[in-house]
Amino acid sequence: MQSKTPQWQSACKKTLLDFSRNDSLRFWGWGHIIDGEKLPPFDYRYEHTLAVVKLGKWLAPLVNADKDILICSAWLHDCKKRLGTKGKDNHAKEAAESVEGILNGTDFPPEKIPAVQHAILHHVGLKLAETLNPIETACLWDIDKLSKLGTASLIHSICILPAFQPATTAEILSRGENWLEIAHSIVTSMNTAPAKSEATRRFELLQSFYKRFREELSSGC
Repeated sequence: MQSKTPQWQSACKKTLLDFSRNDSLRFWGWGHIIDGEKLPPFDYRYEHTLAVVKLGKWLAPLVNADKDILICSAWLHDCKKRLGTKGKDNHAKEAAESVEGILNGTDFPPEKIPAVQHAILHHVGLKLAETLNPIETACLWDIDKLSKLGTASLIHSICILPAFQPATTAEILSRGENWLEIAHSIVTSMNTAPAKSEATRRFELLQSFYKRFREELSSGC
């Protein structure tokens, strides 16, 4: 028998989905009408968050992290991050400050809220100078960055690119190869052993993909 989704998880998911869908429609400037509902061409923030949540469910038991704290912070870590904004990025601070209000009245243990806020405040950046603590904060950084590596990340980046600029095959390849340089620093910055192992595997997949991509684009075979 499948267990019932906790009330707090439903509240987190709704908060993220509402914000992300509206922000995606703003950024794209148009949407598809499906059954009377306007949907963005691709809801990057929501798809990214789904990937992070799934990774959190995988990683938490491997490193004895508190699953409530990690999954809650995974759902809400980008709940204030707007697409295409310029200037100072305060989304982690804004998201952390919103946590208590989102969880108020739900079944989430109130004594765990500060840990959720701490994890969210420290998830930003693509490289670390030292290992993060406590374990839930370390795990959120890891799963957020793992979601930017591997096959799903390829789909996400290709789907969202046209919202930022015109996309060509050559441009997609160029951006991907440039990303590999950044991705390597992500792998070396992983906090936990399982995440580093998975990051290495995913990075190698990306390397192979873009190598083959370059070969096909250059030779046509």
